[in-house]
Amino acid sequence: MDDELLRSLTPGVLGVLVRRGADFAAAEDAVQDALVEALRAWPADRPRDPKAWLVTVAWRKFLDATRSETARRRREEVARRSRSPGRRPRSTTRSSSTSCAPTRR
Repeated sequence: MDDELLRSLTPGVLGVLVRRGADFAAAEDAVQDALVEALRAWPADRPRDPKAWLVTVAWRKFLDATRSETARRRREEVARRSRSPGRRPRSTTRSSSTSCAPTRR
């Protein structure tokens, strides 16, 4: 593994993600995740174009993180709405006027 190569490619990969619309902090996180993946995968099979590989992996990591964050926010919003005052939770039990016992005649 060539650590110098990874260090030299990092600013360019980060720049690509930012130009594609990622905010800087999210791009940094995605690039860092891609570098970890490169350290894991490259010793066995180094790509022909390391920068393209890093950009592709980092962009996918960024998209995955963005989608995950969006889904988390939606779940939190649904949970918040279901707990809001004035709204009663739906009951899953039967009404007390209904009996499960058979009626006698």
